[in-house]
Amino acid sequence: MENITITDVDLGSVILEDAQFSNEPLTFAGVATVLEGTILARNSSTLKLIPFVKGGSSNGNGIPKAVLTYPVTSTGAGDVPVRAMVSGSVRLGRLIIDADADNSNVDAAVLDQLRDYSLISVDVQELNTLDNR
Repeated sequence: MENITITDVDLGSVILEDAQFSNEPLTFAGVATVLEGTILARNSSTLKLIPFVKGGSSNGNGIPKAVLTYPVTSTGAGDVPVRAMVSGSVRLGRLIIDADADNSNVDAAVLDQLRDYSLISVDVQELNTLDNR
């Protein structure tokens, strides 16, 4: 008898409503994947997007300016073009800080910073995850 496989199907997105986007280069230091929902900052010297660093103070990396709405993978150091969300409402539970790869450190201070740039987080109960458990 074969083993039963449990599969969760997540139909949700970090985007909640009123999303506005901007085509921007996202800078990678090497081979990496940036997950959907990752908060992005803008490098103040190159003006390119970089992953947000909570408490960061180097070249603007501690100021959130956008949210990535789909995963992006880089095969090496350099820039990858992305379409980043620059304003609108996002699902709080789907926001990610790149260094943590989850939302465990998305606190009130980070949410206030996002709000300063018209990215409003909303805590919603997800009803769109289908599972076969």
